[in-house]
Amino acid sequence: MKKKVEKIIFGIVYGFSAIFFLGFVVNIVHGFIVHMHETDSWRAVLRILASPVTDPAVFTIHLTSPIWSVFLAIIISYLLPAFFCVATHFLKKDYLETHENSRFLQ
Repeated sequence: MKKKVEKIIFGIVYGFSAIFFLGFVVNIVHGFIVHMHETDSWRAVLRILASPVTDPAVFTIHLTSPIWSVFLAIIISYLLPAFFCVATHFLKKDYLETHENSRFLQ
């Protein structure tokens, strides 16, 4: 029972992180389209990556404190997409190990 609950919680968090990962990719693509003709190439990339925290028009969360708002923006924009990438890597690794072992058992 405990294992099923852990899998359900992981699935929910993984699903939300997938949505935020897609948002992160859309933000990067949109930023490159907007800043495509600028001359400062690497600075534009840094501005794109920092835009959820520094640009209130792109990502607004109204909380009681601006510090909590920035903290939540960092979690949603950076930590959850990173979690999605790491979890996908380990899920793929586990899947390949499981299916490789089952192939040898036959």
